[in-house]
Parts: sequence; structure tokens; C-alpha cells
Amino acid sequence: MLKSKFQTTELIEVLTKGIGVYETLRTYNDKPFAVKEHYNRLCKSLSYLKIDPPSFKEFENLVYENLSERIRIVYAYSNKLVSYVFRETAEDMNAGYIKIDFTNVRRADPWSIPPDLKSLGRPDIYLARLTKGDNYDVIMLGNKGQVCEGTFSNVFIIKQRKIITPSLESGILDGITRMYVMNFLKEKGYTIEERFVEPYELFECDEVFLTHTSRGIVPVNQIGDIQTRSYELSKKLSEEFEGYIKCLL
Repeated sequence: MLKSKFQTTELIEVLTKGIGVYETLRTYNDKPFAVKEHYNRLCKSLSYLKIDPPSFKEFENLVYENLSERIRIVYAYSNKLVSYVFRETAEDMNAGYIKIDFTNVRRADPWSIPPDLKSLGRPDIYLARLTKGDNYDVIMLGNKGQVCEGTFSNVFIIKQRKIITPSLESGILDGITRMYVMNFLKEKGYTIEERFVEPYELFECDEVFLTHTSRGIVPVNQIGDIQTRSYELSKKLSEEFEGYIKCLL
């Protein structure tokens, strides 16, 4: 559901003539999570576009005035900065059996589009999503064939209890949930390795999981036609991470 003080005609005009950046927040028991981090990332996106950001208070007010399971806040610019809020549910992200695959659509080169610019209408992400089929998400590779991320998720693999994830230098979005998951895992005593990850490693590791705002940690059951070796540890971490986040609020 869209909530805005602007008319639909103005929305169309702004989005067609201007550019939009966005953040999606998750709430737990009506408490929004990581508001400051989302605001800082929004400011980073706007800085690439040479646009002055809204104040933190304005952003925070939009969040608390529109509490729902997921809150998508879009800022569009065409002579002026205007905001639109979409109240969403996380139902479309729920799935019992998680199947993913690789897409043949490459992640945009970081020298062309900064990985941490969260803007509407990203053609690489949009085209990749068109290849999803019945997959939960598809994994995009970078300009050197390295694993980057899904169209809305970050990627982790577990190998002999070491947890590995593509580094920021791989050309990925610095996911907020990704950051909190790494902090959570370090507190639990796991070794975290951030580096370039080759596609074959997803088939040779013990487990694969995704992270994103709506569901936290998502264990992967299948990649393409191949079932993962296990998902038990990922499932356990997913359940524990939910409690970890609620304790932070």
C-alpha cells in the first residue's frame, strides 16, 4: 500500500523525469530495526547523485508513521526531493524449501554503477529477476566471474564450520543484515572470511545460506538441480539470529 501526500500523477512525473533511491526496513513486534543504518545508506546513495539528503528526523518519522512488517521508503528527485512510503508484508518472502540458481545476467561493473547505490530501475537487477523462474533468488556474478550476490540477498557458504562470504571488493552491496549476521556469528565464535568466492565453491561447501532484510538468514536447500549437502546449521543459525535481533531492539 502506497502512502504519500503527493498525487499519483506527481509520482509518475517524478519517477519518469527524475531518479529514485530507496531503503526497505523490517520491523519486529512493531519495532523498526536498524533505522540509523538504513538512513546512513540512503544518504550514501543520494551523495552519489549530488542530492542533499533529508534529515534523520524526517526519515525516522516516515518509518514510525508507517509501521508494517516491511517499510519501503522511496525518495525521488526532480527539481525537489519527495518521499513515498510503501507498506508491505513479508509473506511473499516465506518459503519452506529454498531453491536458488545462477543467472547469466552479470552484476553491473562497480566502475559504472557503485554497488552501494540503491536506486530504482537498476537494469542489471531487473533483468536478473526476469530469469528467476521458480527460484527463490538467483545469484549474479561479477566482471571477473566471481560470486557477487542475489537480486535481493547476500550469499554465505559454510565450509568445515568456517563461514565465507563475498567481500565488498567483489562488487556487492554492503547489506545491513549481512553486517549484523557477521557480528552475530563472530559473537558465537565462528571464523568469518570475506574474500572473492568462485561459483564452484557453492557446490563443494557444506551449506549455503542467504541473508536479507525480510527474513534474516535463509538456509538454501538446492542450487540448480543439485541439493545442498546440508542446511541444518544454517537453520539453527536462522532461528537464533531472530532472537539475537529482538534482543537488540
